Amino acid sequence: MSEHKLPAKFIKKIQGKDFVLFEGLLEMAHADGLKRVETQLLQAPHKDNGMLAIVRAVIETDKGIFSALGDASPESAERPMQPHLVRLADTRAIARAIRIAVNVGITAVEEINESEPVMGGSSHSSNSGKKSRKAKEDVETEVKSAWLEKPELVVLSFGKHADKTLGDIFAEDPTYIEWLAKEAYDYVLRTAAKKLLEAHTPEADDFDPTGTAELFFE
Repeated sequence: MSEHKLPAKFIKKIQGKDFVLFEGLLEMAHADGLKRVETQLLQAPHKDNGMLAIVRAVIETDKGIFSALGDASPESAERPMQPHLVRLADTRAIARAIRIAVNVGITAVEEINESEPVMGGSSHSSNSGKKSRKAKEDVETEVKSAWLEKPELVVLSFGKHADKTLGDIFAEDPTYIEWLAKEAYDYVLRTAAKKLLEAHTPEADDFDPTGTAELFFE
């Protein structure tokens, strides 16, 4: 769906510029045969990273599979949403993925802080767009590299253990980590789970040859 077909009811004017409502994007995605929406937390907000949350969204419609990154920090969020940065980044990632899927070039309302001055217009030059995408790809690569170095710090964004780190999940429910290592859709998450399991697998030299270890299996 091209930009000129965007229904007026889904447009909100902020500081003289047009923005699209998330509900409108969602309606258009369903009209295009929305099949699935998946999100993955790439970076949890922490004081060491400036409280920046980064989420990747993947959506599938009848037209194909589309993905995008969404981010949120205290500076880019209105005060009521500042305690909910992961949720906001999640919404922004989904909004951006849908905008790509339905061919809407107008930024979503949820992607901005309405209380701050709006920079730029509703369209961007191809060069700035390429730089923006490259910057986000670099961030994603850096975060994924950190995942593989410290898999216990990876935060899960779905399922019964959502918002917990793999380290915490392993302590509570190690069989779930085993499941992630085999079945996780995301390659990096699957690899992180495998590395965590490997780190906690006893080496042959760790077994007690005296037989006292059999007490644990009685």
